[in-house]
Amino acid sequence: MLFGSNANYAPSVKIGDEMAAQMMFVIGTDGGGLQHLNWQQNLKFAVKVQEKANELYPGLFRPIIVRNSRYNQHLAKAASIIEVGATGNTMEECLASMKYLSKIISEVVK
Repeated sequence: MLFGSNANYAPSVKIGDEMAAQMMFVIGTDGGGLQHLNWQQNLKFAVKVQEKANELYPGLFRPIIVRNSRYNQHLAKAASIIEVGATGNTMEECLASMKYLSKIISEVVK
């Protein structure tokens, strides 16, 4: 539960004339004891996406978080969680982020 100013936390970045919600990768590992043999490959994919994002839209991504849970990311190649914005961001800011994310991923998977 968020209290005080945290309830309105809205990490965002201006891209052109538009405000976009910042995004963040959450990468699971096998650190919690559950098998996740390829978590490093998922992390490498997240790093590639974030590097391209920094090139095209600086500030769109917050730092990657690596956790000791696997979040079902062991089920597919390049599986990851991307958190979009926070409690204070608007739907418009989040949708703007998706527009930029689609361009970034398109460039990465070419």
